[in-house]
Amino acid sequence: MTSKERHTALLEYMTEHGKTEVSTLAEYLHTSKVTIRKDLDTLSGRGILKRERGYAVLKDPGDINYRMAFHYDNKQKIAQSAASLVKDGETLIIESGSTCALFAEELAKTKQNITIITNSVYLADYVADYSNIQIILLGGTLQPKGRSLVGPLTKQAIKAFHVDKIFTGTDGFSKEFGFTGEDLTRTDTVREMTNSADHTYILADSAKFRQSGAVAYLRFQDVYQLITDAGISEEEKSFLSEKGIQILVAQ
Repeated sequence: MTSKERHTALLEYMTEHGKTEVSTLAEYLHTSKVTIRKDLDTLSGRGILKRERGYAVLKDPGDINYRMAFHYDNKQKIAQSAASLVKDGETLIIESGSTCALFAEELAKTKQNITIITNSVYLADYVADYSNIQIILLGGTLQPKGRSLVGPLTKQAIKAFHVDKIFTGTDGFSKEFGFTGEDLTRTDTVREMTNSADHTYILADSAKFRQSGAVAYLRFQDVYQLITDAGISEEEKSFLSEKGIQILVAQ
């Protein structure tokens, strides 16, 4: 098992069981405590979890790092598939969210001369060590939990740009209202951001189709393509296709 596979299995285990002893993780992954401690050091260094003496703990449920741990393997696959849609030298907008951060990192690993315009402080920090991408961070009011910038200043700043593609996440899905969010200010900001792009791409693990957010976010006609994982149902794929949305299922 590679380190990447261990990290994925470790996070999936912790999202189900919560606070976990190092010895339990070593037994579950059939490896040594030394290896698990190194894995935990890596993941805690990236902010995804916290270390305690002899234990590992996920972050606060409202924190973006906590959300990063859920469906981590699917989010990585989505990020990799989405990266195949981007060419070297492109400038694109990437909104906030855990899958979007993994997508930005995949671009940093596999592409050259990419410029990312974003409202996500988390994303900017996540890929800060890569030298082959440029980050343009929009201004605005900081939402501490998600570490994203929103509001009138963000909306004004994005008007200076026009790109072909914007990539964004979603909090939920409704057949009546389209893609949905949980926060009105963020939703209002993202709508303005999509106006600065010709095509809107949504990165969403299939679990998002089993929940509905409180705020109408993007209408079906506003979305060009959905990138999701193999857990999406045939009925959901058929419904979205009928709405004119292209679907890319990450394998």
